[in-house]
Amino acid sequence: MPEHALSQQILEALGRRMPPVAFVSEIAATIRPAADQPAIEAALRDLVDERQVLIASHAAPDVHLKSSDLRVVAPLADGAGEGAAEEAANAYWNSWLRAFLATHRCQ
Repeated sequence: MPEHALSQQILEALGRRMPPVAFVSEIAATIRPAADQPAIEAALRDLVDERQVLIASHAAPDVHLKSSDLRVVAPLADGAGEGAAEEAANAYWNSWLRAFLATHRCQ
C-alpha cells in the first residue's frame, strides 16, 4: 500500500472518532491487515513531518504495560496550532489513565 494512501487512511480513521484522537495501537487495529506496523510507523512519521498530526508519548502507568505502545495521535487542525492537538491528546490520555487506574489491580 502506498504510504500516501496509508497516511490518508490514518487521517480518515481519526476523523471517524469523537474526539478525533487515538492510541497508535488503535489506529493500527483499524487499518490492519491492510498495512503492517513498519508501514504504519512510516506513514505516521510522514504525517508528523507534514504537520498533520501530533504524537504524544506517555510513560507506562504500570510495570505490566512497559512494552505497550501508549503514544497518542491527534490531528493538527487547520489554523488551531499544536496547542489544541496537545490538549486533545492529553485529555484522551488522562481519560484512559483514570479508567485504567480505577480498574487495574496488580497482583
